[in-house]
Amino acid sequence: MKRIFSEKYKGAMLAAAIGDALGWPNEQNSNNLNKHYNELNAFVEWSRKCGGRYWPYEERICAGEYSDDTQLLIATLRSLLRGNQWGTYFRQVELPAWLEYQRGGGGATKRAAKVWAKGISPWDERNDEKLIRSYYMAGGNGVVMRIMPHVIKNEEDIEYIMKQVLLNGMYTHGHPRALVGAMLYAYSLAYIFSLETTLEYGELIEELINKKEVWGNLPNVNNIEAWKEEAQRYLSIDYDILWKDCVNETVEYLKIAREGIVQGVLDIGNGILEKLCCFDKKVNGAGNVSAVIAIYLFSKYAADPYKGLMETINLKNTDTDTLGSMVGALFGALHGDSWIPIELRGVQDYKVFEQLIVWLLEGKEIFDEKQQYRLFSCEQVSKLTIGEMIEVLPFGKLELIEIRNEKTFSRNMYAVTFVCRTGYGQTIFATKVGRNSQEDRQKSADQISEPSFDLRINKAVIIELGTIFNNVRSTCDFVEIVTSLMKLIEQRESLSKEFIDYYKEKWKKYRITKKQMEMAYKLLMK
Repeated sequence: MKRIFSEKYKGAMLAAAIGDALGWPNEQNSNNLNKHYNELNAFVEWSRKCGGRYWPYEERICAGEYSDDTQLLIATLRSLLRGNQWGTYFRQVELPAWLEYQRGGGGATKRAAKVWAKGISPWDERNDEKLIRSYYMAGGNGVVMRIMPHVIKNEEDIEYIMKQVLLNGMYTHGHPRALVGAMLYAYSLAYIFSLETTLEYGELIEELINKKEVWGNLPNVNNIEAWKEEAQRYLSIDYDILWKDCVNETVEYLKIAREGIVQGVLDIGNGILEKLCCFDKKVNGAGNVSAVIAIYLFSKYAADPYKGLMETINLKNTDTDTLGSMVGALFGALHGDSWIPIELRGVQDYKVFEQLIVWLLEGKEIFDEKQQYRLFSCEQVSKLTIGEMIEVLPFGKLELIEIRNEKTFSRNMYAVTFVCRTGYGQTIFATKVGRNSQEDRQKSADQISEPSFDLRINKAVIIELGTIFNNVRSTCDFVEIVTSLMKLIEQRESLSKEFIDYYKEKWKKYRITKKQMEMAYKLLMK
């Protein structure tokens, strides 16, 4: 039976990606080399230092590109397209493949993914004891930001959602702070999605405090007792006691958040956020802490989502990409996507989210089960020429569309980013680094794309474009027309008669003229 598509689902997924992309440059661990912004209210192009101590290079992040938060959100959704086999697929395919294209991934998730790539679990006794202990100590927010698809898929069965979220989290994180935070956030999304009346001020926080036995109960999933016994060995405490303590800690944080909401207009400044440890680097990355901070910010700004998202992504010394993703998703779950301005719809892969949700609700399968596919790797795409296509797990069809030559901090090395696009429109970035030898670089050097124009579009330009194309009523169509012109400029191509004729025919319902096209092209070229 097909589920009914909801605009709330689209709004939540899209706003999560937007919040991630807006917050990523400001994130406390982003390695941003251009941190000089006063306050962000739009997507910006920036550069981040990558490669660690031995392979240092500068990766260019174009305006609107998102981080690992959205990558893993999509990875979870894609896994759910496999039905009851989603867990096996997530840990054996999605996580190992993600290592090859991750952008800003957290340490716990990367460590777990590397172990799954070897065919064993992070808690398997064959691992190094230090690695197992680090797994059970992993309580960060690397789970909470990726679990929304479980809620969308199973919205009406909260008990089942809690089990699925726990399993998803256990694949990478073992500490209750990560898992309780994810379950708290999942319950919040489910509650907001199901609302048929107006959300009262502070209603969500009251609901969460009153329903701690739902989101705070450790689900009885397969082999949980053996898993808890292993945890006790490495944490030196009964896991059930640790879990209960974490739930109680989270409730206390929720009560602090309620205190801020009760103050209403008197809740000025960052006093409540400070009490929630929002600016304490030792604590603010914990899953339960991040979840409560996001819930507080959502509750405070529920009536003004745009302002709330901007306040979130401009918080200093915080995990702004993850908070932006979570707060954005909650706003989208409440308001759909009607509040999202046009200039923020230029987020990477804008059209993908609606398509993936439709597939999720319909139970669509991306792959032909009869065929065998290789797992995606950077090495595979590094051998392609631009325009070539391969079929790999977990993406299906994948086309190489661009090659970026990244700036390195050593003359003896190279860093090349291969930009690919899936058949359904997701953009994948995979970077290859190595010693600077002619043999290794010849093929890549021959294909390096010319530097693209810096096409940052601010609100004023968007408004002017809207005036030019004032007869285009659909936001989606407007974005596609503008994006097509931007691509034309990036490829250093002129506005040809063929291009104009093609789009005049494609959008004939809007009666787009040659003059409109020329005006928009000149505006974008400035």
